[in-house]
Parts: sequence; structure tokens; C-alpha cells
Amino acid sequence: MLRALRPYLNAFLLGFVVTFVIFLFVRFNASDVVLGLVIGAVGGGAALALYIYLNRKFGRQEEVYDRDGNPVRR
Repeated sequence: MLRALRPYLNAFLLGFVVTFVIFLFVRFNASDVVLGLVIGAVGGGAALALYIYLNRKFGRQEEVYDRDGNPVRR
């Protein structure tokens, strides 16, 4: 059921974030909002880099199969 709701949840979250950013521009000084967005983007990039590093270090190796369905070692 969650798989069927995922596109709707993604659309809701996208609309929420866009509306919230517009609200911040209306409510606060634009330079403060841009600074917050830049800091958030840097934090998100750092979290993404950490996730990729940890996934490669501790993640499960993907099984690769040949045409006959036999596992192939890398």
C-alpha cells in the first residue's frame, strides 16, 4: 500500500517545501532565507557524501549474474 501512496506523498512533500520556502521569503529577509538554503544544501551534500561512503564501505555486494543465471565473481 505504501508503494501506491509514494508518488502522492512525494508530490505533497514537494509542494510543502516549495510553499514553505515562499513563505520564508515573504516572512523574513531574503538574504537570511538564501543563507539558510545554502547552509541546508551544504549539510545535505555532506550527509549524501557520508551516506555514499558508508554504503560503499559497509553495504552489501550486489550479485551479478551471467546470461545463464550463474553468479559471477568480481
